[in-house]
Amino acid sequence: MPSSANLLLVNARVLTMDRRMPHAAAVAVSGHHIVAVGSDSEILSHQAPWSEVIDCLGLPLLPGINDAHCHVLATASSLSSVDCGPACITSLDQLLSAIASRAEVTPSGQWVRGSGLDPGSLAERRLPTRWELDSVASGNPVRINHSSGHALALNSLGLALAGIEKATPDPVDGVIDRDPETGEPTGVLFEAATFLRERLGPTRSQEEFISGVSRLSKRLLACGITSVQDAGPENGIQQWQIFKSLVEDEVFRPRVVMMAGVRNLDQFAGSNLGWGSGNRSLSLGHAKIMLTLTTGSLQPAPEDLAQLGSSARKLGFPVAIHAIEQEAIEAIVSLPELLKPLPAYPARDGTVAPRSVPRSRIEHCAECPPPVMDMVARSGATVVTQPGFIYWRGDSYRQRVAPHLIPHLFDCGALVARGVPLAFGSDSPVIDPSPWPGIYSAITSRTLTGGHYPRPGFPCAPNGQKGPGISLQNAVEAHTLGAARAEGSASTKGVIRPDMLADLILLDTGLEEESLHRLPRAQSLVTIVGGKILWRQGSV
Repeated sequence: MPSSANLLLVNARVLTMDRRMPHAAAVAVSGHHIVAVGSDSEILSHQAPWSEVIDCLGLPLLPGINDAHCHVLATASSLSSVDCGPACITSLDQLLSAIASRAEVTPSGQWVRGSGLDPGSLAERRLPTRWELDSVASGNPVRINHSSGHALALNSLGLALAGIEKATPDPVDGVIDRDPETGEPTGVLFEAATFLRERLGPTRSQEEFISGVSRLSKRLLACGITSVQDAGPENGIQQWQIFKSLVEDEVFRPRVVMMAGVRNLDQFAGSNLGWGSGNRSLSLGHAKIMLTLTTGSLQPAPEDLAQLGSSARKLGFPVAIHAIEQEAIEAIVSLPELLKPLPAYPARDGTVAPRSVPRSRIEHCAECPPPVMDMVARSGATVVTQPGFIYWRGDSYRQRVAPHLIPHLFDCGALVARGVPLAFGSDSPVIDPSPWPGIYSAITSRTLTGGHYPRPGFPCAPNGQKGPGISLQNAVEAHTLGAARAEGSASTKGVIRPDMLADLILLDTGLEEESLHRLPRAQSLVTIVGGKILWRQGSV
């Protein structure tokens, strides 16, 4: 007689991500795990008097979405900031008006924040200066974050609180923009988030912080996100303790893998924490390295990059390297030792079974023409990329990116064709955390406005109807099983199969070709994490 299950999901179109059984109609859950996958009659044989049965109404039932690259705390903070994204702000006048309105209702001396500003979407195509911000909020410190997270603007009071003046030297890996005639800081800073954090400390109340994280948790569950991989390059023991409290107090409900800032690895080693430490709700992931061209040359330089990678490997950490530009990607794949697989080692939870350390990763891999793509494929690295950027920003990229690179931006099809291990993330708060616009764009190669991105070998059809994207299976896999592989947890999640963790979502729209136009607005009707229903809406 089949074992009883506490939760039965029937009458579904189950996309399992299991190549041995790609499709099914129903799933049985007992405790934290899936116990059976099959037909309605097979699953209903597990019913007991206490079982809850959910009629899925013929809708898609999928493994929970795993956002393989996001910034949880920054996204939570953005929810209480002035929305400066392209949908709201298209000129500096609009920006200053929005900041003035917020300043009017903010007590003197308290911070006014804006997030998501994309200067490329402004008529003036630049960040505001300190003096412009002073004109509308001189009594409040003001901080406007660039949508990329790699730049920001402060007003004069904000600069003063951070102790930034004419004689202040630039951060090690960043730049304090200065007036060319006077040398005075303009208020614009590049790659200065850590620099400011060290000078300013916390600038939000605990109540405001907890409220933002709670709101984000609900929003992610509503999108069907059951796991996140936090890619903060400054993550250290302090951030680990913050996440530990948020998870234990159930303020943040999706599972978390927190990357470790490569320059903070000694903090973790000193606390006897290494890759894989933690549990299924919160664990320690790759060592994060930033490789940028902000200062005009690669930072860190290739020899320093190699040293950082070597230090991480000695402590048992695979690396995850931020690389957007072609030059940065080439530098990474030109250092084979950086990406060399690490051996398996005994788990830190005391078990004798060795844990398989995942591959090292290239994060973003945005500008990747064919010769570089071939090098990436030979490197053996996993690529964690963000097709959502094509959906949300593809139209503006045509105006800002060199024409010869346009067909090769976030080219998921080329990655799949070359067999590159692939995972998807959102990079939230840079763009919206919902996975569905990115999945849609990966399949259709279309932008928010319907614009088409021609890909190599797939020129835009005259009627603009057919796109060269990857298959639905590949796109969903990159956000489920592929993301689990990228973090090293494919043995426990990412697939709907008996004995796997019961992280499941019921999508509110079909996945057939005729339904794809609705995918960017998709939501989860039911989100299950570890067998618990954490989100439910509608009549399901």
